[in-house]
Amino acid sequence: MKFVCSKTALTHILNIVQKAIGAKSPMPILDSIKIDAQSDGHTIFTANSMEFCIEYNAEITVYESGKVALPSKIFGEIVRKLPDGEVEITVRPDNYHTVIKCEASEFSIQGMDAEKFTATPIIDEKHRIQLKQNELKQIIRKVYPFISQIETRKPVLMGALFDLKKNNLSVVATDSHRLAVIKSKVENNESEYKFVIPGTNLSKIGQILSDDENENVDVIISDNYVMFDFKNYQIYSRLLEGEFLKYEVLISTNNSIRIKADKQSIIDSLERANLIINDEMVSKTDNKMPVKLNIAYNKVDISCKTTKGYVNDTVVVEQEGGDIIIGFNCRFMLDALNSCDDENVIMEFSAPTSGCFVKPEDGSDRYTFMVLPVRLYN
Repeated sequence: MKFVCSKTALTHILNIVQKAIGAKSPMPILDSIKIDAQSDGHTIFTANSMEFCIEYNAEITVYESGKVALPSKIFGEIVRKLPDGEVEITVRPDNYHTVIKCEASEFSIQGMDAEKFTATPIIDEKHRIQLKQNELKQIIRKVYPFISQIETRKPVLMGALFDLKKNNLSVVATDSHRLAVIKSKVENNESEYKFVIPGTNLSKIGQILSDDENENVDVIISDNYVMFDFKNYQIYSRLLEGEFLKYEVLISTNNSIRIKADKQSIIDSLERANLIINDEMVSKTDNKMPVKLNIAYNKVDISCKTTKGYVNDTVVVEQEGGDIIIGFNCRFMLDALNSCDDENVIMEFSAPTSGCFVKPEDGSDRYTFMVLPVRLYN
């Protein structure tokens, strides 16, 4: 096998494909990138962790067709360190010994038999939608902090639910302490179906998505996998099984206390409070070191007392309904507010033991964040 590709193009391909390489792979072949160079120049670069797969289709100059699996880490590091120019890769078919040349630089590495490589998932298409890449990227950014990072009795919560109801898409994430629901419009969809994408895979997809509002991606769903089709490359993610949270019941709660607040003012105040809290304190006390929100007289007093010290801050708001004193995990509330796009937000409450709902000022359902309270002991 022998082919030539510019360093720029090869680096771009590897930057995308390598995102499918797992942090800890049980087999060396899963730490490799498969290259299938065909005589007509069509060359496929594939990485597959069995849970997540990326396949990149490129047109390059192929002198001799063939296949090889190259160790991802060293191969990627070599290509990135090469001088700018044309990269020539030659593979001996009998032992997969691989030579990488670019100008005066030359490397030799040992490849593997590509036939041992895990096959790309087969998609039996059940549904298909098209999404704007920049919108999907923003949705992932907003919901990702709310995905459970700890495997519990409900592993399905380690993913985000995509709930399609004709032209309406809701993306939902929860770790049982908080909830995020982001809504968007989908064109030309008449079906209703749900699927859950693992959070780790969703994060990698978010890193690849474009910020260009004119770029779209086709999403093809089968029983066990979802495929994101970017034309030149395809991303496959295994889906999680299990019944997700019945989120619609939660977000339809009627709340009697409502404040309109400048989002950044609340964030700044919470970040000041967070200076006297650290993760070790929170883990040792099972989150019993909350920030206290005392809402009354069109203002929010935000305070916190820890072994490090004490802080008190006040933010002026517009208040409707009664007064309330309630506690929250500071980081959870910051995650919710930082995920909001608007300058002003609505925060709704009903009781010290019920969640806070953060919503858009305009009254739409573009996003809803819910954070459960923490019991106050002082």
